[in-house]
Amino acid sequence: MTIGIVLLAFLAARIACMPPAAPMDLHRFWDGVITSSSNLTRLRNEATAIRNRQEFQRSQLTELADNDFESWAKESFDIATKIGYRNGQRIGSPRAGNLDCAMVAAAPVLPAGYVVSASRIADRRIMLAGYRLADLLTRVVGG
Repeated sequence: MTIGIVLLAFLAARIACMPPAAPMDLHRFWDGVITSSSNLTRLRNEATAIRNRQEFQRSQLTELADNDFESWAKESFDIATKIGYRNGQRIGSPRAGNLDCAMVAAAPVLPAGYVVSASRIADRRIMLAGYRLADLLTRVVGG
């Protein structure tokens, strides 16, 4: 089983909330950081704004030097453990057998700054993914 699958299973088993929202599993939270809208125009505009940020120009993304899948998975695992799970500090609470987060009576609020940090990380990771996919397709198809 890959690191990513184990991590996703753990994320889905933990819940937290952002006031005044209802509890949600952390996997859903992190997915929503990137795709929080179903409005295609809004998504396109957000993608364009992210792509145009100086910090996300190819020359600024030092992680692109590694082009093997294992190093990418390790990057994600390191981010998840250090940032997502705050170096092992407790975040969220166990689902305790509840299939639906709405069935959980109370879930802790995400720590101050967590959402902003998650958004910055997600923006960078999505840009890295785009460049890496483009590079992979160029190698496979030619270009």
